[in-house]
Amino acid sequence: MLLLRITGSMLRAGRALVGLSRDELAARAGLCRHSIRKWESSSDAVPDAMVGHLSRALDVLEAEGVRFRDDGVFLEKATPLDHKVIHAEVRA
Repeated sequence: MLLLRITGSMLRAGRALVGLSRDELAARAGLCRHSIRKWESSSDAVPDAMVGHLSRALDVLEAEGVRFRDDGVFLEKATPLDHKVIHAEVRA
């Protein structure tokens, strides 16, 4: 299991990367807007939150392509799917 220290600053940066407001993140995660604000205001400290609640917010951000790592917060851009054409010969 990989454990990563997510700080309030990282949470705020992830939200900013995908252009979500606190209200939007809270609604999509099923959380209170004030919880998001409280967590983000913890700056470089680990937010004081129940793991399950914080995980729901992180799940929303990660579904949008946000990646949290020890060296920062990044947006993983979706790559276009490779379209493969399959040719089949039909013999009569």
